[in-house]
Amino acid sequence: MKFNPIFSLILSAFLLQSCSEDLLDKRPEATDTQAVAEDAVKTKDDLKKLLISSYDVIANLYGGQIQNLSELLGDNVDAPANQNDYIQVYTRRTDIFNGTIGGVYNNAYITIYRANQLLFKKDDVADISDAEKTQLEAEARFLRALCHHGILRLFAQPSGYTSDDSHLGIVLRMKYSQDAGLRSTVKECYEAIVDDLTFAEENLPANNGVYATKWSAKALLARVYLDQNKYSLAAEKASEVINSGQFTMLDSLTRFTAGANTEQIFATVSYNQNNISDERGGAFLNYRSDNNTNPTMRTNAGFYTTMTEDTLDLRGKEWFRQIGNGTTAIYGVGKFDRSFMWIPILHLTEMKLIRAEAYASLGTNVATAQEDINEIRTRAGLSALTSTGSQLLQDIRLERRKELCFEGDRTTQIKRMGVLGNESLSRNAPWNCPGMVLQFPGSENTVIGFTLNPTGGCE
Repeated sequence: MKFNPIFSLILSAFLLQSCSEDLLDKRPEATDTQAVAEDAVKTKDDLKKLLISSYDVIANLYGGQIQNLSELLGDNVDAPANQNDYIQVYTRRTDIFNGTIGGVYNNAYITIYRANQLLFKKDDVADISDAEKTQLEAEARFLRALCHHGILRLFAQPSGYTSDDSHLGIVLRMKYSQDAGLRSTVKECYEAIVDDLTFAEENLPANNGVYATKWSAKALLARVYLDQNKYSLAAEKASEVINSGQFTMLDSLTRFTAGANTEQIFATVSYNQNNISDERGGAFLNYRSDNNTNPTMRTNAGFYTTMTEDTLDLRGKEWFRQIGNGTTAIYGVGKFDRSFMWIPILHLTEMKLIRAEAYASLGTNVATAQEDINEIRTRAGLSALTSTGSQLLQDIRLERRKELCFEGDRTTQIKRMGVLGNESLSRNAPWNCPGMVLQFPGSENTVIGFTLNPTGGCE
């Protein structure tokens, strides 16, 4: 099979750092530039270093890179400023291959490659117990699933686009190889993701410092099941996380904090030492409007109105600001107004939203659904909802849009509503038009037999 040039970059994929018995208790380093030969993975510490290097790339990928691309396809943001790659995504150009898309794609597959390298090499290492080996495998498979799912959301039409999910998804890389691959079906992609996460939830510890735990796997499974509108399974996994007692809702609206907080189930790790930040949330700084009169990312007027029309809603007051007046007004986002922050990839608020929507959709445990959504509303300064039936479901979905704004969730939900038969548009574009998915990087176009996404935008 023809070699895929994307993966020539992956040969540099190994983070070197000093050995330690407790290596996984140390923070990931910010650098990722040194190469190591394939035969360098010989010891337990080598495996752990390889795993840490995978977490390191995740911190780049989910430090706003993948979230911003998703938001640009949705209806929360306005046309971006000063960033041509972002403009191309916003205008749903499906005939171009830009560098920003390629960077996200590469980072995802670099992580997957490293995970697969660990899975391939683990049985060759002698100085490691079976229990340690199993945990390392579980962490690698969690990270592989996280990356596969993240880019599946961006590069493929959603589950339900075809009745049997036989439409094309992404390249599933389940083996340690640099050979070029072809796209699997969405059905095959979800099966592989669920299989990885099921293994992870069964074999990860309940506590693992800043690294993946069984709760991380359960939370991601809840998200994956909701994406497929599998409400019973989504509610089950979300409930297991909520009822674990490991996490509590914050009193404030700021879950993007300078360090860990009680809502975080799985987060990117950033460190600020000697007043120097590694800025792992760097891509989110494109929204920053407290010190910028022309931020690259901003909300559109319609969503600004949605967020601010209820004067009691603290989210409208704390997360948004108007810059300028009249026809020149810019609506800035204050949700990420800090130079340094950890990024919660999975958090308790999302689990509450998943369970509330799942129960409301099923028409079961309505009281629990109301309790979940009202806990979120109360924190936002709003009164409790008493609605039931279809109105409750509508209310929950609106709260989801508000609460998770700019966290990379909205576009997936637009597509999911379309699959359910709702009239679902994003800036007047139908949920299933070609421009609602990203085009694959140009390097994939060199792979014999690789099918690109259709061109044509959304007109």
